[in-house]
Amino acid sequence: MIVAVACLFVVVTPAMAEESVDWQAPVDAPVKDPFRAPASPYRAGNRGLEYDLTEPTDVRAVDDGRVAFAGSVAGDLFVVVEHGNGLRSTLAYLDEILVVRGQHVTAGQVLAIAGSGFHLTARLGGTYLDPALLIGGAAIAVALVPGPLPAAPRAGIGEPALSRHVFDSPLAVIDSAEDLHPLSLVADTASAAAWWYHRECTVVAEGVGTTGSGDAIDLGEARSAENRLLIQVAGLGSSSASAKIGELDALDLGYDVDDVVGFSYAGGCTPSPFGLDDGARGSAALSAVLPVTTYGRHDTFADIESSASRLADLIDMASAARPGATIDIVAHSLGGVVTRRALELLDLRAGTGQLGTIMTIASPHQGADLATVASAAHGGLELADVAIPPLGELRNAGSVIQLSEVGFDTVGPAPPPPPGVSVVAVAGSFDPVVPALSATWEGASNVVVNTSNPLSAHADLPGNRQVRQAFLLARAGVPPACIGLPEVLLGAVAGAAVSAAEDLLSIATGIGRWLL
Repeated sequence: MIVAVACLFVVVTPAMAEESVDWQAPVDAPVKDPFRAPASPYRAGNRGLEYDLTEPTDVRAVDDGRVAFAGSVAGDLFVVVEHGNGLRSTLAYLDEILVVRGQHVTAGQVLAIAGSGFHLTARLGGTYLDPALLIGGAAIAVALVPGPLPAAPRAGIGEPALSRHVFDSPLAVIDSAEDLHPLSLVADTASAAAWWYHRECTVVAEGVGTTGSGDAIDLGEARSAENRLLIQVAGLGSSSASAKIGELDALDLGYDVDDVVGFSYAGGCTPSPFGLDDGARGSAALSAVLPVTTYGRHDTFADIESSASRLADLIDMASAARPGATIDIVAHSLGGVVTRRALELLDLRAGTGQLGTIMTIASPHQGADLATVASAAHGGLELADVAIPPLGELRNAGSVIQLSEVGFDTVGPAPPPPPGVSVVAVAGSFDPVVPALSATWEGASNVVVNTSNPLSAHADLPGNRQVRQAFLLARAGVPPACIGLPEVLLGAVAGAAVSAAEDLLSIATGIGRWLL
């Protein structure tokens, strides 16, 4: 069985002693519906095995492992078991669960009881595998795609390799040149201005928002967020100890400290919410019942798809821990891209029902121009990496490679949010890290904030008063704040100018790379 992942293959073969897997069947019953790989990661298919059960049956662990999740998601019962090396099994649509999260289990141990509809999936990192092959006894390895586009081998199972490809540099230069075409500049600027200018809007004056129907919303004091949870998703280069998303004060937004968790790029949640005093939490804190891990800046360099899968798992676990609670998400920079990919995964799992307000702040939904500059420099300018080691480390990070506007591993522009999910995307007009035009998200409620200091605009946005205001209005279910057409045009022109400057840098970098 070969599962395509970007320009890599995940290969499952019966005769590779290294990394061997030999699962047991979870039930003694025939398979009703076999694994059917989708045409692409987000197309329809059967990502596991559905067994033909006619009566309540014991469901056994397929292999030794640890229970990562045991509970209800959207009214259905699931058990997820981690087996090591990024490999997970999911027992889905159960009648009764007999284990708890964190419990170590052995192959053949009864974990649950299931009847009609029972389903088994196998996942390696963010990739679904055919469980039948693993039950038959298989080995998992990674091989390069044969052909003229070589890539570095992966470091290990569950960590998809991401590297620059030989054509990334010319593609980056060509794409940047196309973006600088006058017609492209005008079209992109006009599209952004149209998204940012809202005819139906809320008039905000002296801390009070007034809708077109006359409803008043006090924005001076945080509105109550009763029975609402908040998940914070930080950006590139953050750590569990430090992240700019914490400057969007969760308590000031009306959340109880026990109902706020920070997403950990290592999986689960951070030991403390970003920006909040750890000592203020009580025994009923949400993080007390969720997996807790610390993460460092290098964890944010990982494959975006793996990070998105971890975030989707955290949302599922939070939903199970607080049934009926509405889950809001605030995300900064890279965190916004991870969030929108997690939304796509949740939509596949039919798990978006508890989501409330989603806000992304300065997130490159259309690709990051600076990441495209890094693509243009691929294969050259090593002296810059030697002179500034963090620069080389950053430009070759997996997540940066995926944020490029072009390339074989790019995540690509954002599709519209799943139906029924309320999303607001905030852009900073003079943001040099993520130009305003790149932070727009088709189908979301787009807001532009005119920042005064370009040098710190990207980092300052989470703590900006207008960002807080935009979140409160969105959570209240009313239109964004009214913004005048001149201000909208200023934001659009400023964003286009920043983007154009970085496109020129990309072209110059690519030419420099070829000459040097």
